[in-house]
Amino acid sequence: MKVEFWVNQPLEDGRQIVISASEFKKGKNNEEEYHSFAFATNCFFAYYGFNDLFIMKEGYDKILESLNKYDAVVLIAVVEDNDLIPVVYYSTNHHLTPAGTALDDFLGSTHN
Repeated sequence: MKVEFWVNQPLEDGRQIVISASEFKKGKNNEEEYHSFAFATNCFFAYYGFNDLFIMKEGYDKILESLNKYDAVVLIAVVEDNDLIPVVYYSTNHHLTPAGTALDDFLGSTHN
């Protein structure tokens, strides 16, 4: 799965990962592709000091549920009061739509 890390973009703190819809869907029935996504989220969250977190398969599936009419997934890490809150947007022609899915319940730890 190809995942792009964007910096200096005019959204939140300017850092996010962007995954095209076609790339994101590869993880639906392919465990290796899902693990690529999980590893990318682990690396992304580690940038913010949350070294052992990643988005579990259940969170991936929640994002996938509404992806069909969009071009890409944009994942932003919001840190509030020493907590990580992953925020998901869907993108179509560079227009962002909030996913409305709280992913903080779908964070896994590499230390479990």
